[in-house]
Amino acid sequence: MDTMAEIRATFFEECDEQLKELGDALALIERDEGDAETVNTAYRAVHSIKGGAAAFDLHELSGYAKTFEGLLGEIRAERQQMTADAVSLIRRSADALARLSAASRETSGLTDELKTMTALTKPEAAAEPVRPAGADEGADLMAEFGFTPVAIDLDDLGGEKHFRVTFRPQAELYQRANESARLLRDLCELGRAEVRCDAAAIPLLGELKPEESYLSWSIDLHTEAGEAGIRQVFEFAEWDCDLDVEEIVEAGDAADALGGVEDPEMAALLARMQAEAVN
Repeated sequence: MDTMAEIRATFFEECDEQLKELGDALALIERDEGDAETVNTAYRAVHSIKGGAAAFDLHELSGYAKTFEGLLGEIRAERQQMTADAVSLIRRSADALARLSAASRETSGLTDELKTMTALTKPEAAAEPVRPAGADEGADLMAEFGFTPVAIDLDDLGGEKHFRVTFRPQAELYQRANESARLLRDLCELGRAEVRCDAAAIPLLGELKPEESYLSWSIDLHTEAGEAGIRQVFEFAEWDCDLDVEEIVEAGDAADALGGVEDPEMAALLARMQAEAVN
């Protein structure tokens, strides 16, 4: 087993551990014995699987875990109630996540075996990328019309980008000695920022709990750091806040990136391509 295969095997072992933690948390929730920390445990388990799967280009597993994480994040932020329907959906989703993880493990192992056996008789084949059906025909057509494909780095289009960052600290953020003010200051250092504070969740004085967190922020940020740079600011507070980073792409910006072409359909296509590159 080569080094990468060993690392991937370790990921799947950790994935099993995360699935067990998820299952234990769901068992508590189903018995109506769970609390906010139980939901956090479930959220962290799915989040960890999503991140590890993305690192190994397991796109189906990562994408599904991201969608699953979205619901748990809404429940964690108390924007979605833990109803009987929600509990049932989470249980079915957890079972599907376990099956998808097992399938991804089997597929990864078989892929390694296939490459190894193929390399014994046709060494050059192991290094050949898998081409989608019809790729050869497409290449022949491009050659016939004298078209040469050109690689385009979407990150180079437009330079500075506009992001909308929504940041809502959980009470745990302050309990672990993190400061929202410092995080916002570090974020603003990435570029030009407009910060808005939402205090609508603050209760009446008699109902206010000093240890709770009531404020949230919306930040419009123009920066060249990209989504990765933005998320790095919140790296050590990731588990203790609700964070949403959305790239704002205007039709005019897309047209400028295309050299002034103002075709609305082309601008919309570019916007979708840029969004996929970020995600």
